[in-house]
Amino acid sequence: MKRLDVPKDSLTPPSTQPLHNRRKYVRYKAKEGALVSPVAKSRKYWRILDVSLGGMSFRYIPCEDLNGFSEIDIVTQDLDFALEGIPFRVVSDCEFKDGSASVIELRRCGVEFGSLTHRQGSLLAEFIRRYTLSQESSPPG
Repeated sequence: MKRLDVPKDSLTPPSTQPLHNRRKYVRYKAKEGALVSPVAKSRKYWRILDVSLGGMSFRYIPCEDLNGFSEIDIVTQDLDFALEGIPFRVVSDCEFKDGSASVIELRRCGVEFGSLTHRQGSLLAEFIRRYTLSQESSPPG
């Protein structure tokens, strides 16, 4: 059998690489009790799935168009931590499937953070250190 040599850069264009290969920051799985809420008059809190210095994903019950919000707050269920007014934009929104049989429709939303103040960036790094599961790689900060 004859071997065909193909330049590596012609195999997969950068735009079609899996998302996790294009991420600038490592994502860390959030501990139970880590919540996110869009900044609005009526507060809804959703479970954070994972977070990085550049963005996060969370699961939610669809009831509003997330594109209508420009800021989110990160809090903990025990109210021990709060990071408010984080600018963001939605980068993905799809059905959330975790293998359980649920009557309630859940969605998974991925967001990218906008420009953070120095204080917000410091608090985000603290949140990642304190409220994510430990991994083999060291946490940011």
